[in-house]
Amino acid sequence: MLPIADVLLIIVDDDPGAMLYRYTAHGELGGDTWHASIEDARAHAAFEYGEALLLPWMDVPDEVADAHLFATEYARERLNDRGRW
Repeated sequence: MLPIADVLLIIVDDDPGAMLYRYTAHGELGGDTWHASIEDARAHAAFEYGEALLLPWMDVPDEVADAHLFATEYARERLNDRGRW
């Protein structure tokens, strides 16, 4: 069984489609799925996670070399700040 995700990441590049990745705050992969577009990936995430998607989507800054690492570090920092939001 895959772990429950703490953060979602959508990657869109020159290939058609978008990949939706799910990670724990510890960097464990919670699964991935391909979607025809970023809109389809976001709609699938909304269907899959519903109201658990508490925060708005944000772009990974251009200067970040590893979007996957950025996402997991972001999730870990948010979990450490839980209760201080």
